[in-house]
Amino acid sequence: MDVDNSLDYSQGEVRNHHRFYLARGDVVIQVEKALFKIHRHFLAQYSPALEGLSELFDNQVETRGEKDPVIMEGDSYRGWEVLLGLFYRENHMEAPSTSWDDAMALLPIAHKYCMEPIENSALERINQEKKSKGQLIDVICISKRLDMLDLFATAMSELLKTPELVYYEDSEKLGPLATYMIATRYASDCLGCGKRSPAVCQHCKQEKRVIRPISKLVLRETNWRI
Repeated sequence: MDVDNSLDYSQGEVRNHHRFYLARGDVVIQVEKALFKIHRHFLAQYSPALEGLSELFDNQVETRGEKDPVIMEGDSYRGWEVLLGLFYRENHMEAPSTSWDDAMALLPIAHKYCMEPIENSALERINQEKKSKGQLIDVICISKRLDMLDLFATAMSELLKTPELVYYEDSEKLGPLATYMIATRYASDCLGCGKRSPAVCQHCKQEKRVIRPISKLVLRETNWRI
């Protein structure tokens, strides 16, 4: 498939988005290789941060025009697709539904632009899903990038309870602190005798362990984002 005509807007030439380039839109933004022509009132309604850019948008409309879009640096086109899908729903009679992958793409956009209700909805969707090891690692990575301690602690607690092994390539994503927490997860209290010991308990020979809850207070005192 021709890259420039594909729906993957992370590569190729800058081009109009196939769905969200609206003839009656009043502002054009560029996200990666996608041009979105949309209505400013949605941005102002849901984002105080973007509402503060009204002068920039006014200047584009009056002097710069469509050929000089406002570039949303560092954003993903996929996150904007999900966001605009909430604004411009195809069927307004149906309640909006967001997949786990969509919620993960949406979260950085909602967090960056202070869209608190949308951010909370994305977090709720992320947390309600029973996640695989790979999904938990993705959540841990995004929580560190967005400086979201509660999300990090919740995902780490879930990851510590999974029976799946964490491999070298996983540790590269997780970072040293998270990898250390996983490597020492069995150094906790024995269910049998209550004493501390790694691996199999030497006191009562039981293998089960109580995984101690992660203390967010302790995390706050460390550089948990590394």
